[in-house]
Amino acid sequence: MKNADIILQDAAITRQINLLRFSAGEKKKVLAILTQLQSDLRLKLLGELTDFSKARVNKLLKESTAIINSAYQGVQEKFDFPGLAEHEATATTRSFAAIGLDAALPTETALKALVNGSLIEGAPSSAWWAKNSDDLSFKFAAQVRQGIAGNETVQQIVRRIIGSPRLGTPGIMETSRRGATALVHTSIQQVANDARLATFKANDDIIKGVTQLSTLDSHTSNVCIAYSGASWDLEGVPINGTTLPFNGGTPRHFNCRSVLTPITKTYRDLGLDIDEIPPGTRASDLGQIPAGTTFEEFLGRHDKAYADDLLGPGRAQLWRDGKITLQQLVDGTGRELTLKQLRAL
Repeated sequence: MKNADIILQDAAITRQINLLRFSAGEKKKVLAILTQLQSDLRLKLLGELTDFSKARVNKLLKESTAIINSAYQGVQEKFDFPGLAEHEATATTRSFAAIGLDAALPTETALKALVNGSLIEGAPSSAWWAKNSDDLSFKFAAQVRQGIAGNETVQQIVRRIIGSPRLGTPGIMETSRRGATALVHTSIQQVANDARLATFKANDDIIKGVTQLSTLDSHTSNVCIAYSGASWDLEGVPINGTTLPFNGGTPRHFNCRSVLTPITKTYRDLGLDIDEIPPGTRASDLGQIPAGTTFEEFLGRHDKAYADDLLGPGRAQLWRDGKITLQQLVDGTGRELTLKQLRAL
C-alpha cells in the first residue's frame, strides 16, 4: 500500500471519528423528541382512555397515530443532509492537499443528487423513518388492544407502552429508541460515504479505486470482516484480487462503522519519476499495527476466545481449521452465510 494512501486513510479515519461524535449529538436531539413523544402518549392514555368503548378507543388510536407521525416528521427535519454532504466532500478534498495533490469538489448538482438518492439497504432514510413511525403506531395500537382484552387498568396499559425499569419491563418505546439511534448513525454514515465516493469520482485523474477499511476490533460484523481490504475501481468493478460485489459500498448494514478509502494512482501513473514511500501503521484494538495487516492476520494475533466471540464458535473453528477464509463468511452477492452453509463449503 502506498504511503499516500495511508495518509488519506488516516484522514478518513479521523473524519469517521468526528462523524461518530457528530452522530452522538444528533442522536441526543432525536431521543429528546422521542422522550417528548413518550410523554405525550402517556398523557393521551391517562387523559382520554377513561372507558374502553370501541368508539373512544378508535378515537384514541387515531389521535395517537397523528402524534407519532408528527414526532417522526419532526425527527427528519432535524437533519441537514445537504450540508453534511458538502462538508464531507470539502473535507475529503482537503485531505488530498496533505499529499500535494489538488482535488476538485463534486458539482452542486451531483451532491444534491446523492443526498436525494442515498439508500440504506435499498431504501432512502425517509422511508426508514416512515417505517419506524408506522411500526410504533402498529405496536402502540396492539398493546392498547391487548391490554383492554386482558381487562388491564389504564396504568397497566401505560406500562406496556412506556415500560417500567423497576419491574424490568422495557415497553415498546425502548425498541423505538434503539431503532431511531441506529437509523441516525446509519443515515449520517450513508450520506458521508456517498459524498466521499462522489468526490473520488470527481477526481478520477488521481484516484483509480477504493478499498473498504473495516474496524479492527471485536465489534466488527461478519459481513465487514469478509469485506475488509476488498477493492474496486470507481465503477464498482472488483480489482486487486477482490471477488465480492461492491453493492453500493459502505455502510453495509445498520450501525456499520466501515469506510471506503481511496486508492491513488502511483507517482509514475501521474507522470512523476518518484518511488513510493513504504506504508506506515493503522489503529486496532491491539494498538498501532502495520497498515497492510489483513483481518486474517489481525485475528490470528488474538487468542481462541476472541475469535470465538467475534465469529461464533462454529465459524471460528472452521476458520482455524482452514476450511473457510474470512471472505467466505458471505456469499457471492455479499450476504452473510449461515453456519450450515459454511460447513457445506
